[in-house]
Amino acid sequence: MLEHWIALARGPFLRLALLAMALGLLRQVALQVWEISWAFHRAGDQVVPWGLAIRRNLEWLLPWRYLQRRERRAYNFTSFVFHVGVIAVPVFFAGHVAIWRQESGIGWWTLPPAVADWLSVLTVAALVGLLAGRAANASSRGLSRFEDWALPVLCIVPFVTGLWTAHPLWSPFDAQAVYLVHLLSAELLLILVPFSKLVHMVLFWVSQTSTELGWRFPPGSGERVRLSLGKQSEGV
Repeated sequence: MLEHWIALARGPFLRLALLAMALGLLRQVALQVWEISWAFHRAGDQVVPWGLAIRRNLEWLLPWRYLQRRERRAYNFTSFVFHVGVIAVPVFFAGHVAIWRQESGIGWWTLPPAVADWLSVLTVAALVGLLAGRAANASSRGLSRFEDWALPVLCIVPFVTGLWTAHPLWSPFDAQAVYLVHLLSAELLLILVPFSKLVHMVLFWVSQTSTELGWRFPPGSGERVRLSLGKQSEGV
């Protein structure tokens, strides 16, 4: 019975999840491009800060500036570890690449097994750390919604079950059941990517670029602000 469900999860369920993620991401890109264009033309400032936009994207990819800050250093480092692990392990784990190669004939470089194991452990530890930090901080607790608690927990499931699948002797449960939970939880995350906070890890370049292109004031805004405040002779 479990073999039948595993075959479905590795086949049509996986393809459906990937299709849902791809269509959802395309929708997000189309909406954000339209919003960027609308905001840009409304602003009236036609000077495009491409250099600044590129720098912001590179800072997101290589966030050394944020990791060097004294304030919230532990949180920034923990978040960085999570982002690396949640992208690198699913994409470069040898077992996942083998499924891609089997289904499509396309394969790529993979992580050494020991590196994938340690990165999975670090990712789970980072997720637990982020949850603990949110629970310990009164401001974060007050601003947190159900998604902020449920999404990290859901992210933990495929990593833990993935470790147990790769190392059956570590698992206290039936190997096939663990593998099925791993597949289904991972596919659920794929479907949720375009509709949750996880989308920023795929479309960060859109959000970073939209910030630089969209948040621009029309010409003469500074003078109108000075007039409103009665500070015509002062800088604002």
